[in-house]
Amino acid sequence: MTTNALAGGSANEEQERFWNDVAGPLWVAAEEETERHTGPFGAAALAVAAPSAGEAVLDVGCGCGSTTVALGAAVGAGGSVLGVDLSAAMLARAEERAAASGSTHVRFRRADAQDADLGSASFDLVFSRFGVMFFADPAGAFANLHRALRPRGRMVFVCWQAASANPWMAVVNRGAARIFSLEPPSRDVPGPFALCDPDRIDAVLRAADFSDVEITAHAEQLRFGAGQSVEAWVHQRLLMGPARAAYLDAGLDRQRETCAILAEELAPYRVDGEAPESGLVMDAAAWIVGARP
Repeated sequence: MTTNALAGGSANEEQERFWNDVAGPLWVAAEEETERHTGPFGAAALAVAAPSAGEAVLDVGCGCGSTTVALGAAVGAGGSVLGVDLSAAMLARAEERAAASGSTHVRFRRADAQDADLGSASFDLVFSRFGVMFFADPAGAFANLHRALRPRGRMVFVCWQAASANPWMAVVNRGAARIFSLEPPSRDVPGPFALCDPDRIDAVLRAADFSDVEITAHAEQLRFGAGQSVEAWVHQRLLMGPARAAYLDAGLDRQRETCAILAEELAPYRVDGEAPESGLVMDAAAWIVGARP
């Protein structure tokens, strides 16, 4: 059962609009593809978090619910898992997944984890797979998560390293910025690279009264876009990226030209140049972060 109302609105109003009106529906539509690039990192973070039977877990930015259901399986019927997210579309998909798994101890709530009332000392584990980089006030948000943790609890999340370590995002985003004469987004604003600097992660968490902060690098080589043309994959990335508005305003002819240019720049990553729908193999890198209240 999902609670849909955002009581009192959201401190992340821009992000709420983006994840409800733009990214959420796109993510659901491309769920299989997005799971391919987030799933391995989520699995690595779950191994570090080591959820155990009977624990109460909060899944921040739970998206379509794959990590929430996995956490539910780990804690068993004697435990509980609450998944929170801003996107109604993604939470609807998460509900479907939980129902199909029979996870009656898993529930969802549409909420902004930055300032929602998540209870006091309510959870043994706060977990997130790429859901903590979108806070307008990171220190305040993590302080809110700190309040939700029990004294002997722990937090584990995974967030992306710098764009230079993630060509699967950087090639398209930087190419689009060049084509449309856009300034690169600041690292200080909500976005996938907002926590790419481990020194900033440490400072933000300590400002929120976390201790025992451990930050570990995790890298994967992933396959993208199998079964579709590179141009189609580029189109999906542009719709999700910082050049979205400029790309959509450009008109169909320039959109096609942009996709063709960026597909050519991705040629070194093609699995097989003779099979245009065989996909791309690209590096991806993230930080797995652990901390205690």
